[in-house]
Amino acid sequence: MNIDIKLVMMKHNNQWYLLLPLLCVFLSSAGQAQAQRHESRIHHMTGTLLGDYPLPEHVFVVVTLNDQTQHDQVIAKYQFHGDGLTLPIDFQLAYSGANIRHNHRYRIQAEIVERGHVRYVGEGMAAELAPEPSVYDGQIQMTLVKSASLH
Repeated sequence: MNIDIKLVMMKHNNQWYLLLPLLCVFLSSAGQAQAQRHESRIHHMTGTLLGDYPLPEHVFVVVTLNDQTQHDQVIAKYQFHGDGLTLPIDFQLAYSGANIRHNHRYRIQAEIVERGHVRYVGEGMAAELAPEPSVYDGQIQMTLVKSASLH
């Protein structure tokens, strides 16, 4: 009977040798998944489009976060009808942290489009996105485009 007890104990101890590596692999992959979730988290940045004039009727306001290092590739876009609004206007952009690279430069670009023509433009730098995602809280001065069609 003593032999059976020792045999059972040996089998029980051998299970730990098999479970320990599996447990390590599981914990390691859980840490990687958590890091990926952190990077792909949705971040928000806010800002204000500055000016002291009412917007004309039938305008569209478009604010984008662009990766300047990638030829102004659009990372995030926020657009809305601006009919009846007056500048200044607050905006908020939502973007995935997975799209931000530490060695890239970013900028916020804003356009107010009237009947298919860009009437006002503005931009601001967002250089600190990689180390501190929500740091941008800037103001963008909107200026009249000289060649805008005012029909």
